[in-house]
Amino acid sequence: MEPTLAAKFSWKIALSVLLLVGGFAFLFLFSLGGSGAMVYYLTVGEFLERQGHADLGENFRINGRVVEGTIRKPPGGLGARFVMTDGTRQLAVAYSKETPDTFVDGSEVVVEGSLGSDGTFSAHTLLAKCPSKYEAAAASKR
Repeated sequence: MEPTLAAKFSWKIALSVLLLVGGFAFLFLFSLGGSGAMVYYLTVGEFLERQGHADLGENFRINGRVVEGTIRKPPGGLGARFVMTDGTRQLAVAYSKETPDTFVDGSEVVVEGSLGSDGTFSAHTLLAKCPSKYEAAAASKR
């Protein structure tokens, strides 16, 4: 006896749903499990306190604010050297790529990279936001 059309249809739907759920689960687990895919944010103080611990690995993401007056850009070149802080501790940072427009004194920054042998954090990623720009926009909407 041949299966009915309804039985064939429900089997195809069940198989399709199973494949979709399995595919999404695989992508989710793969994105979390890749080497270096998970990088935790640390404050400057947390990073400096944990320095030398084996559990830190090689790649870090640190959040803080640019200390006013510390940004030094090479003439005619890319990148910048600056000091970032979490309000209590400070960390010298060197970045060699083009800096974002929002990278200014006092801006909140996230740097990703590793600590050099000279104690300067060598960043390969620099994300910056200008809180005054967003605060002014929020205030004007009230």
